[in-house]
Amino acid sequence: MDEQSIRSSQRVSRSCVECSRRKIKCDKKIPCKPCVRRNLAHECQRPITRVRGMLTVASTVDRLSADSEDNTVDELLKERCALQAQIAELETALALSKPCGHTHGTKPESHQGQTSMAAFEDLVPALEQFDLQVSHDSDPVALSEKDMADRLYEPSTDPVFLLLPSKEISEQLVTYSLRTLGWLHGAVHAPEFVAEHEEFWNQIHNGVPLDAKDRPWLALYFALLATGLLYLDPEEVPAISDLPQLNLHQYQQHDEMRYAVHTSRLWYEVALKEVERYGCSGSPSLRIVQALSVLTLCHSNFGEPQREWLFTGWAASIARCLDMHRLGSEVAHARHLSNRPEWSTFERRELGRRVWWTYVIRDWLGSWSRPPAITPASFCCKFSTENEANHDVIIETPTHTSSPSPLVYQSVMCRLSYIFYIYIKVNTHQNASKFIKALEEIEIVKRNLPLHLSNKFPANIDDEEWEATHSWITFQRFLITHGIEFMLLSIARTLAMGNIGSEQTRYREAAMASAMSILHSYLSPVPRVYKLVWTISASTVAAAVYTSLDILMNPQDYTPQKRQEHVHLLKQVVQELSKYSHVAIHAAKGSASIQKLLARLEQNFSMSHLSVHDILRHLTTQEMPSAAGTTGTVADGYVLPAQTIPVPTDGWNEMMVGHDMTMPHMDQGHIDGLLGPSDTWDSFMEFPTFQQHYNG
Repeated sequence: MDEQSIRSSQRVSRSCVECSRRKIKCDKKIPCKPCVRRNLAHECQRPITRVRGMLTVASTVDRLSADSEDNTVDELLKERCALQAQIAELETALALSKPCGHTHGTKPESHQGQTSMAAFEDLVPALEQFDLQVSHDSDPVALSEKDMADRLYEPSTDPVFLLLPSKEISEQLVTYSLRTLGWLHGAVHAPEFVAEHEEFWNQIHNGVPLDAKDRPWLALYFALLATGLLYLDPEEVPAISDLPQLNLHQYQQHDEMRYAVHTSRLWYEVALKEVERYGCSGSPSLRIVQALSVLTLCHSNFGEPQREWLFTGWAASIARCLDMHRLGSEVAHARHLSNRPEWSTFERRELGRRVWWTYVIRDWLGSWSRPPAITPASFCCKFSTENEANHDVIIETPTHTSSPSPLVYQSVMCRLSYIFYIYIKVNTHQNASKFIKALEEIEIVKRNLPLHLSNKFPANIDDEEWEATHSWITFQRFLITHGIEFMLLSIARTLAMGNIGSEQTRYREAAMASAMSILHSYLSPVPRVYKLVWTISASTVAAAVYTSLDILMNPQDYTPQKRQEHVHLLKQVVQELSKYSHVAIHAAKGSASIQKLLARLEQNFSMSHLSVHDILRHLTTQEMPSAAGTTGTVADGYVLPAQTIPVPTDGWNEMMVGHDMTMPHMDQGHIDGLLGPSDTWDSFMEFPTFQQHYNG
């Protein structure tokens, strides 16, 4: 520093150089909070001042002794973080200054000889290990290049410490996420994760640095934080001061809800960053598969449907690398799998079976227009809903031995997904008979629902008291009602639009009945968290769109009073969807689409001479086609524009009447072995959010 640039003063300055330059308030500590927030803690220093002719700088020791009572653990952690940042920079510079080829890996340990008469099932994993575990330690250059790339892309300061909430808020969000949503993704062993969470915070307070092998766990941790905060009730949302103080200047102090959504999205992106950086290292990680399963509750809410598709396919591939699809049942699984750390205990194997079925369901039931990537013959994984590990997906213990398993819901949804797999997804062409058969199968599932998940429950006060002790049951029943009616509506309205003769009216009425059931269910008084799941918004918007189009295309079937009642119902739905538009993109887009249709309904003119395609083209382009120029008919199909409505319709709408198709051979005995007999629910698996997406 030039001596002439040193200013003279009567007293030494305690504000840091950067805060003085920016003319902002400094807390007069080193590093100060403003510098820590700007990730400049390592540059925070006090200016040199000339006092009475002598060059002087404020003493840190004096300041600490004066304000020692104000120092908290959090402030000390931030100071340590600043030191870690400086150390990381020096280590990176030192590593890059060294010549390549100095890194040598450890040699693999020699394996003990096997018995001469090995069983075939023991030889298979041995051969796979021979192929997959070839050592490259003899080529140090390859390792050093990877090491150099890792260091180049590693940030000088680990941002994790800037992204953490307080420990109390972290416990609140993790507990809420596991208790309220744990059964929905089924990807976490709740008691084990709670213990790991406590150990994580103990390490932070003890100054233990984060190890690279712990990063996949961080991806799962941030995924749970993101879902917990996103779905949390507004009155329970933490204060802004308890959340990461990043980009705070864009929000007002009373804007807790908007800042909570912003923080949830930030944690969502951080979880994906951890997945991208530490999930592609070449070693398959169960934590990465778990994290991606939890994040399915966020993709659609944040308007990221393509991420859902891409990460789901990737996670299924990682799961196969972990032999998740070979876990079988507890009484019949390959012996060598128990030697893997991931599947060394009964609880871990049950977790693996649940997580595998998560991806089977997404493949069979999600993205209906895409061909399936998983076939029933490609895996042997199953698990029972009647064992002591079923309640490990939530932080709650059964009140008595007759408590139903939270995973019964997943077994219902998997059977429904198998129906779609057989009758819709494995066929490149469909005809009316296949859709009719699918409807019949779904109706059978609906009639045979377990009592506590059917619409007949609760039937009396005793049932209500019993249900109050099982908080997940009401949520599950609400989702199942919407899911089943959504499926019935989607198939029935396709049949109603087809040229199938006298049966067309019957399926039109069935579609309208399902639509009305969905709309009335959505308007019922239920907890807010129920309506944030993608399934609920998608089914509600699909029902509202179908109702609106039916009125526009068949005005002669609606009296003025009936038409007014339907319009009033649709307005209520729009108002309810709008309440969640700041939390869920699908609710915002859905309400906007219904409002467009409502505007046409209130204009009271007929569109009966138009096809569905023409009506939707008019709503999109605002150009009304002439009646004379309309050549399409209702039988042309019912395909909603993907950018407008999230309705799972593309790819299988057209009715190919008269086209004879044969079902591909399906091993029914094999699938029954996985699902159990059709009249029982002692099966297995997991249902993520029932997904088909729109682009937007």
